[in-house]
Amino acid sequence: MALEDVFPVGTAATPVREWRAEAPWLLLLLAAAIGSSVTFACVTPFAAFAVLTAGTLRLRHALGAMIAIWAANQFLGYAFMGYPFDGSSVAWGIALAAAAGAATVAANAIFTRAKLPAWLGVPIALVAAFATYEGVLLLVSAILGDSQNFAPPIVAKLALSDAAWLLALGILRHWLAALARSRPLRANRRPIHS
Repeated sequence: MALEDVFPVGTAATPVREWRAEAPWLLLLLAAAIGSSVTFACVTPFAAFAVLTAGTLRLRHALGAMIAIWAANQFLGYAFMGYPFDGSSVAWGIALAAAAGAATVAANAIFTRAKLPAWLGVPIALVAAFATYEGVLLLVSAILGDSQNFAPPIVAKLALSDAAWLLALGILRHWLAALARSRPLRANRRPIHS
């Protein structure tokens, strides 16, 4: 299976499927987002999710998926992980949503406008999504404070985390697509009567 089959947005060879057909993929992304939120608390790999959604869904649906991922992260944080419910925390939550949305738009622009082969477009989309995401948050930190989280070693660890999540979920996407192709359609099979 070609990488273009895993990330079909922007490639003429593979049409983007209807979002309902992508339900298993969307559920996997949501489960991964929940897992990353529980495991790493404040470091959900939103840039990786931006590339994964922008590379597999139309922009409108990718943004909807990103909102669902962000909402799951915020719900877990406030309901179970003790995020303080104050003005600063809510403002940072809104900033995360804006940064995740901007990262999704940036990744989508690489996939749809650059017309690169997937082997080159995916890593460039990750760089664009990560730079956009971190850039938006850096701008917000100038207003809200907490700019110490943008020290180069911290940003480098976040970049590696996003790359690892992208790779792992890309492999799972590949596996799901291969599994879907290998299963015969039951609707087209007729029962055999003896």
